[in-house]
Amino acid sequence: MILALLIALVVVIFALLNTQEVELNFIFGKFSLPLVLVLVVSLILGALVAALLSTMTIMGLKKELRKQKDDEKHKKAKLEEEYQEKLIKIKSEYQRKINDSRTNNLNGN
Repeated sequence: MILALLIALVVVIFALLNTQEVELNFIFGKFSLPLVLVLVVSLILGALVAALLSTMTIMGLKKELRKQKDDEKHKKAKLEEEYQEKLIKIKSEYQRKINDSRTNNLNGN
């Protein structure tokens, strides 16, 4: 709270010290505004541009992360499917060996 009050005090002092008029030339005309207003508007516009760019970057990174997670899920599902297929194959081979062994034991007795 105290820090916020100090910052507000600095801003007020800054505004009071920079009240002189500044002429701005644009393609479509000239404007005369107080320096503090020009600085504050410039600061706000700069903050908005920075926020927009960082938001776009964050959204792109989130999209990339979501894609990587989906790819990982597909890879895990494929590995699980391959594992299950190999497991079924090995089980059937052992079952066949057991059946062959039982058949040989029955024929041998």
